[in-house]
Amino acid sequence: MSVANASPFAATGVPLLAPDGREQVVLVVKATFTLSPNDKLVIADDQIPVRLGDQPYRDDGIDSSILFPSDVGLAKRGVDILVVGEAVSSKPVRVLDVAAKIGKQTVSLRVHGERVYYRSGGKVAVGPAAPFERKAIVYENAYGGATADFQVIERRNPVGRGVCHHETDLIDTKAPSIEHPAEPITSAADKPSPVGFGAIATHWQPRSNFAGTFNETWRKTRLPLMPLDFDIRYWNIAHPTMQVDSLPVQTPIAVLGMRDGPVFRFDLPDLRITSFARTEDGKTLTLRPAVDTVLVVPGQNRVELVARAIFPMGRGKTSLREVRVTTDD
Repeated sequence: MSVANASPFAATGVPLLAPDGREQVVLVVKATFTLSPNDKLVIADDQIPVRLGDQPYRDDGIDSSILFPSDVGLAKRGVDILVVGEAVSSKPVRVLDVAAKIGKQTVSLRVHGERVYYRSGGKVAVGPAAPFERKAIVYENAYGGATADFQVIERRNPVGRGVCHHETDLIDTKAPSIEHPAEPITSAADKPSPVGFGAIATHWQPRSNFAGTFNETWRKTRLPLMPLDFDIRYWNIAHPTMQVDSLPVQTPIAVLGMRDGPVFRFDLPDLRITSFARTEDGKTLTLRPAVDTVLVVPGQNRVELVARAIFPMGRGKTSLREVRVTTDD
């Protein structure tokens, strides 16, 4: 099966099994835009290829958060919004609020400079923050983590900071520097929900919960298929607060505090793409790939939109021979 791409965007076809075992081809179309000075998105000269795997934040062999996620996957529920970059201030500050606004929905984060836990009277408190001008918005800087013996793990963010057996274990260690404004972290006793704008790995919660139940019954009756209680939300990669049910064309999106200069803002463009699948017997199936992922990189004036359409692989005369991608104009 080949993909003939007549659009200005990147596109590829990925064979994947549906949860019920049906063979499918997922057409992934990826559109890269740059933001013009008048807040208009223009098609980038260099289109970023479809990512077939996750790109980690750290590449040192240590468990890492995801910097840029894979574009491969089946249908999602709604749309994922991701923002990759740093909190940016024009002068040294100890705390800075950043926010992502998607339509009428706003998600805010409070970012502190580096701070450590210290003994304060009868408790372990969070010390004052050091000044900063740039701070990476990554899960390594948020609440979470695991103890050295892995007996205690924050499965929603196993790469973060603040998890411990005993609060005194945290003395002189780094405290979380990213938090929700309504859930400030002031001591080792504070254990808020991990927050962030980045992608959630497949083995983190809540994604791992949606994969289903891998028990003896599954091994005997379903392997290698997914469990019967598999939930398509497994394919959603954004933090739960950054998922929306729908994202109509022209929805305004804005990111505050994550680049030099004014607010990064744009209206969601219409990709106007159509895909045609042709089978061996000459029949054609037409689908319009739907955008289900928006990735914003404010520091690089870049927006990536990922749209996908799913075609049955078929067999014999109904087997898929070619998928063609075009734009409407």
